[in-house]
Amino acid sequence: MSAQPPNVPEPAGERWVAADGTVVTIRPIRAADLALEQEFVSGLSAPTGYRRLMSARRPSLEELIRFTDIDSERELALIATTPVQGGERQIGVARYAKESSPGEAEFAIVLSDEWQGRGLGTRLLESLVAAATSHGVRRLVGTTLSENAGMLALGRKLGFKLASDPRSAMITNLTLDLPRPER
Repeated sequence: MSAQPPNVPEPAGERWVAADGTVVTIRPIRAADLALEQEFVSGLSAPTGYRRLMSARRPSLEELIRFTDIDSERELALIATTPVQGGERQIGVARYAKESSPGEAEFAIVLSDEWQGRGLGTRLLESLVAAATSHGVRRLVGTTLSENAGMLALGRKLGFKLASDPRSAMITNLTLDLPRPER
């Protein structure tokens, strides 16, 4: 059996400790996480929700079910949680879905408002990149609002190429070519 590449979450998850000492677990999402996802999405501020979906709408229950009960052959979602009263609270999610283009996947990430700017976005997206690489994804692509300074900075920090969308000056495309996994 081959070893997992570094930073790829095991089914039980990986542990990350924030600068303030808060222990965060990063793990794959499960269908049983629907209530966590619902609470997480409902707790996002209007501006954060807008930056994530690029609209003011909130995801429907059907979408939230789809976000948690995923097709593991074509997509992966990693959630970040913190312990609360014997359970856990979701504070972020990063996901990719493989596109029709071979080897390409679209990614997205969103953090709860209180966790933005604390290093979690970097850690969560690094984990997603590592997992995508180990699952044969060759390129991650995503879009964000051109005014989303936090996402643009995170993309630059992790080596994504940023380019204005030719169809809309309000959109920036992010692309990251991934290395082939080591055997």
